[in-house]
Amino acid sequence: MSESQPLPNQNSAEASDLAEPPKGALAIIFAIVAIDLMGFGIIIPLLPFYIKEPQQNPFKVTMLFSVFSICQFIGSPILGAWSDKVGRKPVLALSQFGSAAGYVLLGLATQFHFADPIILVMVYASRIIDGFTGGNISTAQAYISDVTTPKNRAKGMGLLGAAFGIGFALGPFLGGSLGRIHLSVPAYVAALFSLAAGVLSMTNLPESRVHKATDAEHWLHPSHFAPVLKNGVLVNLLLISFCLMSAFVMMESTISLFLNKIFGWQQLGVGLYFGYIGLIIAVIQGGLIGRLVKKHGDWPLAIAGPMLVFAGMVGYIWLGYRGAAAGALPMLMVAGAINSAGRSFQMPTLSSLISKFSDPRQQGVVFGLSTGLSSLARVAGPVVAGLVYPYMSNTGQFVAAAIITLLMTLWLTALRQPAPGDAPPAASDAAGEQW
Repeated sequence: MSESQPLPNQNSAEASDLAEPPKGALAIIFAIVAIDLMGFGIIIPLLPFYIKEPQQNPFKVTMLFSVFSICQFIGSPILGAWSDKVGRKPVLALSQFGSAAGYVLLGLATQFHFADPIILVMVYASRIIDGFTGGNISTAQAYISDVTTPKNRAKGMGLLGAAFGIGFALGPFLGGSLGRIHLSVPAYVAALFSLAAGVLSMTNLPESRVHKATDAEHWLHPSHFAPVLKNGVLVNLLLISFCLMSAFVMMESTISLFLNKIFGWQQLGVGLYFGYIGLIIAVIQGGLIGRLVKKHGDWPLAIAGPMLVFAGMVGYIWLGYRGAAAGALPMLMVAGAINSAGRSFQMPTLSSLISKFSDPRQQGVVFGLSTGLSSLARVAGPVVAGLVYPYMSNTGQFVAAAIITLLMTLWLTALRQPAPGDAPPAASDAAGEQW
């Protein structure tokens, strides 16, 4: 890859006008996203329980994940482009009110004794509504980009990552506890969280002073992809990221069914396990990953990530064949911890490598493409998982994910090379650190 030409100083106005974000903007957007993701975290572990006889209908369960993702794939670019015109604040609030409406419909589906086909339609409709209006995070990212400069943008995006950690660590604990009361209660509480986030957006969030094009804009101009597709290493990294995300959502969309099948766990047990996984991810991505990357670099962790996920999948497969025998619970906790650690290693480092191997002038297109592929992976993964779940003692999805992650480990190992601008290893390290 040839060295990039210096970019013109297009952000001089930004640097002078936005040396500091509007007063309180970052704190408010952090609170809004954390509150909103609490609602999301409450619902995700419990989705299978909204389907009647989920063990007999695994494909209906996993399609709840796919339907949401494909609607989000369509809706997010539209909301992003709209926010460029009318502002981030109203679009962010609208998406949160939409999520609240979807959660209310989910609660109504289980509170009243409708006929089974009506309940199924209501549950799927709730996911469609939430998916189409689910541009919350992409709009929040665009807002942070608006109100920060390159110098302080990392800090702003770090707050967004912390909000993710809080939502996905605490939400499942709360959802599991509320689910013991009645299955409609977590849905209504999730709706209250999203509603509160929407009201906070409307009343307290200062509108950003500039509207820069979001990555969604690039989905409206597919011709922008051509230069990116000529970068062989970058294309490989994007495909690897797609495959690894597909493997992850195979686990995510079926783990509640699996825990119910093997251990007989209901809402509380499943919620606690999701919270346990979320806590590990939050700890690693919240601080540990930065120190590990600084010490070891991106490539070793990017390769170690799918290796660990593979090991975690093997643990789940073992559980599927052994059942709730002696030692099953410790194995479950170990498998979850290893899988979560691998996920936490691979995704940030792959994003970093994608950025390093991209031309700086094409970063928006590259990450727009990356986000789109990630959404498509979240559509494809659950479809495959739902089809293979009944096989091999309900571990077909883990077997598929294990094969994918093992192949991705080998692919990354073969692809490994210095990123443009990286310093070569010191002579004293050459023997132990081969590029």
